[in-house]
Amino acid sequence: MHRPVKNRNRLLPVVAITISCLLLLGAGVFFSYEPEEPPAAPQVDPVAAENKELSTPKDAADDEEKALEERLSSLMEKDGTQYSVYVLLPSWPTPLVSHDRQQSSASIIKIFILSTAYEMAEEGKLDLDEEIRVRRRDMVGGSGILNGRPGEPVLSVRELLRLMITESDNTATNVMMDRLTFAGIQSHCEVHGFTNTILRRKMMDIRALRAGRDNLTTVGDVGEWMRRLKERRLVSPSADEAMEQILFAQTDTECFPRALPQAAAAHKTGELAGIYHDAGIIYEGGEGYILVIFSSDSKNRNKTLQTMRQMTETVHTCFLSGQ
Repeated sequence: MHRPVKNRNRLLPVVAITISCLLLLGAGVFFSYEPEEPPAAPQVDPVAAENKELSTPKDAADDEEKALEERLSSLMEKDGTQYSVYVLLPSWPTPLVSHDRQQSSASIIKIFILSTAYEMAEEGKLDLDEEIRVRRRDMVGGSGILNGRPGEPVLSVRELLRLMITESDNTATNVMMDRLTFAGIQSHCEVHGFTNTILRRKMMDIRALRAGRDNLTTVGDVGEWMRRLKERRLVSPSADEAMEQILFAQTDTECFPRALPQAAAAHKTGELAGIYHDAGIIYEGGEGYILVIFSSDSKNRNKTLQTMRQMTETVHTCFLSGQ
């Protein structure tokens, strides 16, 4: 016999209501859910960002120049010799110039005589093929080969200029000074802005030296002369090319060429007692840079030249690292 189920019909509405409430509660939980906010964007330091934007190749060149100057200063302090330096690498907008001061030019003055002659030739005031007789009274000692020639040789202006640079021939230099005149050479220097370069005496004029009259220049003037020559804006592109070829034939190889046998140097040296200078354009790998090193008050020529070679190698290493 089956027992009757009591109140079954009453329970059904209660169950339905309960289920409905649970469903509504779950829906409420679902629809009230708020997702986490995405992580905030990193904050940018405006000062750092501005510095980054302002960083330029010039900044890198400045850093490179500063580091090179420190290395050169360390070398220059090795002995009692006084050094002056001018460096201009291809990537630099301005040169590094250290301890620039007006001082004895020694034979470096001859580059200004060279450009005076080529400028006068460009202006039609001088014929480079003009022949000049070198008198016995014109012949002086010191560097050069003309004073060893017999008689009174006749040479063209072009030949005299070449000997003046490649052999640093003092006789050829004095002959060219007479031909161009002191006033003409000095005017050339002033017109081109080489205002710290002063011509006061001929080569081997010991009396003038003792009286305190010397030829003067600075690494700044010489460096700028070399810079314009390299850029073909000293006299004219063709004249500058011809002058550079003469400088390549320099026979004094004790400094730049000895330090950098793998490179090509279009340069001019100068030497007096206690003084040795080298200045020029140094090429390797198709690129070139300007280097001028003056030394004075040297007590030991060999040590001074050794320091100058080390300075040259240091500059060249910096140049190669930037290629």
